[in-house]
Amino acid sequence: MSEIGKHSKAILFLSANDFKDKSIQVIRKTPEAFVNAGWKVTYIVARDYSKAGNYYYEPEINPEGVEVIRFAMPLTKLRNSTRNRFLLTVFSQLAGWLTIFRLARKARKWKKASAAKIDVIYGYEVHGVCAVSWLRFWGRLKNVKIVSRFQGTWMSQYFRQKKWMKRLLNYDDRIALRSRADLCIMTNDGTEGDYAMKRLRSRALHNLRFWVNGVDEQILPAESFAHLKQKYNPDGEKVLFLSVSRMESWKRVDRIIDAVAYLVNVLDYRNMLYLAVGEGNLLEQYKQKVAADGLDNYIEFVGAVSNSEVKKYLNLVDIFVSTYDLSNVGNPLLEAIRANKIIFTLNNGTTSDWIRHRENGFIYNIDEKLIESMAKDMLEVCNNAGLRESIQNQISVTEKDKLWTWSERFAAELEAVEELILPK
Repeated sequence: MSEIGKHSKAILFLSANDFKDKSIQVIRKTPEAFVNAGWKVTYIVARDYSKAGNYYYEPEINPEGVEVIRFAMPLTKLRNSTRNRFLLTVFSQLAGWLTIFRLARKARKWKKASAAKIDVIYGYEVHGVCAVSWLRFWGRLKNVKIVSRFQGTWMSQYFRQKKWMKRLLNYDDRIALRSRADLCIMTNDGTEGDYAMKRLRSRALHNLRFWVNGVDEQILPAESFAHLKQKYNPDGEKVLFLSVSRMESWKRVDRIIDAVAYLVNVLDYRNMLYLAVGEGNLLEQYKQKVAADGLDNYIEFVGAVSNSEVKKYLNLVDIFVSTYDLSNVGNPLLEAIRANKIIFTLNNGTTSDWIRHRENGFIYNIDEKLIESMAKDMLEVCNNAGLRESIQNQISVTEKDKLWTWSERFAAELEAVEELILPK
């Protein structure tokens, strides 16, 4: 029997989001969930090998049971050699559109060469969704159900803040969010993707699932992270802080560095260590900032680590900090909730749906007092065991009431997708 013949259902993914070991895991977990449910899975993906991307420090991964067809995103050499910011933006936009066309073309060629029957085509994020739209325009998707999948969006912020030029320049996002689909899955990550789709009058609103990501158990036995304790806090006397993010401008790790500087230099509290997990194009700049501010003894840049190692760091520390510009309800914050950590974050997007100030965490408006307010509350947390216990008790309630596991999350997705192909 042929490989395709072994499976009663087949799904084709189109994406410019490759699989990761050291960052968001849902990209890999999604096709794996379909494999485990008995689907024939093909994943056509454009990989960004440029230094401006976030895959140069990631290994190539081919999940078991998934047929991966990978190609390089266009214009990599040109983007690597360009120093002018405006030109880099132009080349990146052009590379994005070329990627969309190549994804669609490769899907056509693959389908023709394999003669495979496809039940569902799954556009993963903007490039994948736009590529599916091209295939539909070419008339190549007869009797195939369409799923659009988004991990969040900047578009809501552009609407709310009246950033007309951003809305214009991100025309591919507008096309993707407006595109017709039999099922649309938008991650409820705090970026208000449902609001953006309503503003754009999306043709996929009739079957929109606005779901938060799953989060599995985070608590580990002490021996599994004992080596980290020995390295960073052998006597157990320090208060340990943690952030987990790429070192990119909108992740705003600089805010955390500034809060630590205030805590150390202004409030004179030095019995702490901030561990910054993540890689990115601003890492060297942040290291120079820390050295210039004399904070080398209080801030450690860990670099990119695998997702399983991140869990060990999360178990090690006392306080989790996330100060993104856009939204902070990504998997790192959800994992910190699952681990019942004391959380410091910002009141943007829908983060306030999860964190209530001084009840189950600390959440701040972005204003001129942000750094001072965060640092003073950090000092109080470090010195007040009763406050720490109260916060952790309440975040435990939030965990039980609002989070679901990845198994529960993908069970819901598989059910929604399989409903599309059931005989009417």
